[in-house]
Amino acid sequence: MKRPYTRTNIFAAAAAACLAACLAVPAAANKEPRYFATGAAGTTTADFLNLPVGARAAAMGGAYTAISEEASAVYWNPAGLVQIPKLSAVFMRAQYLEEINYQYAAYAHRLDYDSVIAGSVLLTDIGSISNTDISGNTLGSFTPRDQVFTLAYSKAILEFSDKDIDVSVGVAAKYIRSTIVESVHSYAGDIGIMTYNFGDIPYRLAVTASNMGGGLRYDQESNPLPLTFKLGAAINPFRNMLLAADFVMPKQNKPSVRLGAELATAPNELTRFCVRAGLDSQKMTDGLGGLSVGIGATLHFFSLDYAFTPMGELGTAHRISLTFDFPFRSPVFQRRDRTIFTKMKGISFK
Repeated sequence: MKRPYTRTNIFAAAAAACLAACLAVPAAANKEPRYFATGAAGTTTADFLNLPVGARAAAMGGAYTAISEEASAVYWNPAGLVQIPKLSAVFMRAQYLEEINYQYAAYAHRLDYDSVIAGSVLLTDIGSISNTDISGNTLGSFTPRDQVFTLAYSKAILEFSDKDIDVSVGVAAKYIRSTIVESVHSYAGDIGIMTYNFGDIPYRLAVTASNMGGGLRYDQESNPLPLTFKLGAAINPFRNMLLAADFVMPKQNKPSVRLGAELATAPNELTRFCVRAGLDSQKMTDGLGGLSVGIGATLHFFSLDYAFTPMGELGTAHRISLTFDFPFRSPVFQRRDRTIFTKMKGISFK
């Protein structure tokens, strides 16, 4: 009778730790800038670490911390990786603003009954920029680029997982390389916890801490990475409806909320069509739109997704991604066995 209470304590403790860390940083610093507040805007570097990956997640406004359950969980919440079937892969291309574009690829593979390993790469291309000296003389051009290589591991906490709930934890290590004219590099880590709760109305809870590590030093001064804490929740109120919300606490700005929704139709067991919408309150506050929409289709092992994101006067962003899951990953309501670990008994890992 004590287990549900213990599970609740675990998640509550993780959430409290994130909140405590947010409040502790500015207090310890005791000087400007005050992080996790509006006045901290522009004080961190490597903002490309905040670029959303996966068209499904982007269409849902980035409210994906408690939803990620395929290879892109390497980015959103490594704890979600344990929900993949045997293997999962995602490939995305994003046409961002002006000439800026970026690509993302991730692969996840189940090691055994309760653990998954994964890796990903994020590449950005800013386009060509004229290089001038202090007098305005042209010295040619340069092409800024960024790379992020990530290795992640996710494990189920079987002591707290049964037919009613899956509990998992995940960690990720990042190698970050950024090139403007010269190149610099750094290392960072992520950690996440997710609970996948079954029942008449399935819901999920998640907490993550991302980009924990040293900063990047381009010249004489080092700037910190965009450390971010998130509390996420998602619920399936109806068979083919998914609602999600993230409470985001970024080091470089005040806390904000992201909301997402997905409505699906399934003509048969192996086919799904989805429409999605999302809202990012931080972008709305900054005058960068904040609304996003998208569509998606799943046919057996493959999912093709598209996201359209208006960004105010800056223009629009387009993302398209292809996801491969093997064997076919069923939505919660369509699973014959609720917990993913029951289903794994029939799959060979060799």
